[in-house]
Formats: sequence, C-alpha cells, structure tokens
Amino acid sequence: MSNVENDLFVALEWSQEITDIREQYPLDRDITTEVASSLGIKHPCYPGTHVPTVMTVDFLCTRMRDSTVQLVAFNAKRTEEANDRRSLEKLEIQRAAFGLLAIPHHLVFHDDLPKRKISNIRWIRDGYLKDGEREPYPGYFDDIKARLAASWPQSGLACTLAEHCAHFDASQGAERGTGLKAARMLLLDRWLVPDLEGPSLADAPLTSFQRTSLERPQLRPVGGA
Repeated sequence: MSNVENDLFVALEWSQEITDIREQYPLDRDITTEVASSLGIKHPCYPGTHVPTVMTVDFLCTRMRDSTVQLVAFNAKRTEEANDRRSLEKLEIQRAAFGLLAIPHHLVFHDDLPKRKISNIRWIRDGYLKDGEREPYPGYFDDIKARLAASWPQSGLACTLAEHCAHFDASQGAERGTGLKAARMLLLDRWLVPDLEGPSLADAPLTSFQRTSLERPQLRPVGGA
C-alpha cells in the first residue's frame, strides 16, 4: 500500500462498524467502459494497448450500521492529486460506476486523515503478538491481561498509563514493558476505550481511559494437581 492507503486502512480497520475490508477490489469492466463513454472520458488502457484496464477501488468495505449491512467504497489519494485532471477523471468514472451499483463512494485525501488518531491506533496495534514472538507459556498474556484488568483502579488515580503499567510490572515481577503491552491488548479488546485525540496514550492519565461494560478478562488455572 501507499502511505495514504495504509493510513486509511488503519482507520477503517479500527472502526467497529467495518466488518470486512477488500483491498484493490476490481470493478466490472463493462460497467466502467460504459460509464466512461457516457461521461465523455477516455477509459484507461493497459500500456501500449487499446485494451481497457480493469479498474480497482482501494477499499471495498462491509459496514454494519443500525443493524443494516452496506457496502461502502473508498479511494485514498494524496492531496496534490486533486490538481491532476487525469486522476480526477478516473475517480469520476469510479464514482459514477458505484452510483449505478447504489454503493456509496468516498474520496479521502491524505491531509484530511486524522494523523494523531491514526498514530495512536498504530501504537495500540503494536500490542499484537508478532510472528515469532513467544509467550513464556501458552495463554501467558491472557493471564497478564486479566491481572492488569483486576489491578485497574476503581476511581481516578493521578498517574499515567505508563506509570501504572511500570508499577504493575514491578508488583508482578514481570519483564519491563509487559504491562504496557497487555494494556494495548486490552485496548485492542475494547475493554479500555482511549481518547485517540491525545498526543501520547502511554503518557495519558488513567482518568482519560474509559472502561467498557465488556466482561473483565478472567484468570485461568495453570498446571494441574
């Protein structure tokens, strides 16, 4: 993906309304050639040929809103492309084609994306276990999440998320950074809801995080009698 496409993907993936994302989804070439002809716009062709290309939209998403499932299309472009006539012509073909299909189409320019929010979402997503990353034992981070959730103060505490997690690591005898990774997992699970407009979630006060009504992670028994 380009940088702008990747940023938009991160924002879409975080949305709880979006249940599926299909990248570079192909449009029906018969529809786009017909639309281009009706608009008086030259349809793009494969280089060195007169064969119309199969046009693709950056993201075709399935959105669930008010118990209604709807397809929504998104194209992400750099802001300077707003002055590129040919780029706009291609986008107009797509907009009209999706109009015939009764699918909403949105054009998102890079400068319009919420940069701070996306940066915070990337930080949260870094809580996923990476390829090759091993837990001390199966389900280790499930247990750590449960312990961190249990340690969460019932009322406001004058410390930051990083400070609380550092204290948690010390109390549990855990490796430094374990609690902060578990906190990101709780954010991924939506047990904690952050203020994504803040400059740094790690340095945000605990009072800026909201706990949801989701069931708190439970400790699992480890080992046997």
